[in-house]
Amino acid sequence: MPSFPPADFCFKQFSIWHQQCAMKVNTDGILLGAWANVGNAKNILDIGTGTGLIALMLAQRTDLLISKPNISALEIDLNAYQQAKYNVEQSPWSSRLQLIHHDFLTWQREQKIESESFDVLISNPPYFEDSLLSDDQNKNLARHTKHMSFEQLLFAADKLLTRGGEFNLVLPPEQANKVIQLGMNIGLTLTRQLLVKTTPNKSVSRVLLCLKEDLKEDLQKADKTVTTSTLTIRDQEQNYTPEYINLCKEFYLKM
Repeated sequence: MPSFPPADFCFKQFSIWHQQCAMKVNTDGILLGAWANVGNAKNILDIGTGTGLIALMLAQRTDLLISKPNISALEIDLNAYQQAKYNVEQSPWSSRLQLIHHDFLTWQREQKIESESFDVLISNPPYFEDSLLSDDQNKNLARHTKHMSFEQLLFAADKLLTRGGEFNLVLPPEQANKVIQLGMNIGLTLTRQLLVKTTPNKSVSRVLLCLKEDLKEDLQKADKTVTTSTLTIRDQEQNYTPEYINLCKEFYLKM
């Protein structure tokens, strides 16, 4: 394991090093890690963990629960996997987090679904579909859907979810709408969404989604309620808004 300089990003209870990762610490990941509903989950899987940020946030959020969920974090890129492993080892929750270096689609097909199922899946997935690829293969894996389409991601996720399990994602609006429709086609129904704006005068730039596996009793309900909320990150003076502070204050060091 290579040695790393001082942490790139310090949170209240853990730190992140991200020099080796194509996808650095960003607001998308922080929002998703703070927003996703972990409920009474027994097993959680972070798909494409990158730095390990979201997995560590979920470990912090569930640290005080009587029954703490097992958290697995899967990463295809070796450099990112090594860095996530280092980040987890420096955290208070190294015994609760399992790092997996594998391609998600191949790994999912190899699992015995009865024993490898998850109440909560979470992912900040690649979403560039038609843009030019980089010369850096690791950046392409982190940012483009060429290696794994949304259809493949949702189909594999559905196979891993327990009955009534939830899949949480963050995406730009156009891709979010596509994922919602694709999810409906395979029995994953939108139950919650958070529409995110960077400032009051900007359009929605990100959508956080919670897709739930349909239960037989749910399929008979004509009206399926979707809880929709809106969050603005900064006000006109570029200060964090109260709603953003309320969501993320347990993590940011100076919040």
